Amino acid sequence: MDEDKKPAEIINQLEEGIIDVEEAVRRLTGEEEETTRPKAPRRWRAWWLIPFSIGLVLTAAGAGVATLGGWWWLCAGSLLLMGIPLLTLAAVTSRSPWVHVRVDTGQESWPRRIAISLPLPIHFTAWILRAFGPRMKGLDQTAIDELLLALDEGVFSEGPIFVEVDESTTGEKVQVYLG
Repeated sequence: MDEDKKPAEIINQLEEGIIDVEEAVRRLTGEEEETTRPKAPRRWRAWWLIPFSIGLVLTAAGAGVATLGGWWWLCAGSLLLMGIPLLTLAAVTSRSPWVHVRVDTGQESWPRRIAISLPLPIHFTAWILRAFGPRMKGLDQTAIDELLLALDEGVFSEGPIFVEVDESTTGEKVQVYLG
């Protein structure tokens, strides 16, 4: 396309309502639209360490109580039964995608801010379904484990998903980070 015709076409598209003013300015100035996805804040990348640390403390406490002998094994057993699965689950979810939801209500009263972070152990769940699915009624003839792995490869292969809604009139703000 000829460089002299390009601004005229952009102005014609603006007059016809095909593009808005911001798009016309962007095209005329030659600015490229930013297509990079935001990365997770650094503090969110290490959240798996919290349940891992709690599981480690529970397991160490259970091992310490078990050395006392006698009826203390009841206490030690319960600590170990909580600590070891928590430690294992945290280690498995260390590389899993997480969902982080941050809500700022814009109010002065409680709750002003709501923050939720949860792991999405897709590979671990697919492994459990593959190992125990044939024994579960209803799951023995489905391929839900393959669906989960395809979802993981398709959705998260390009990067995380970040959605931000800012209602500036009321001060409400919602951020959802999936990845």
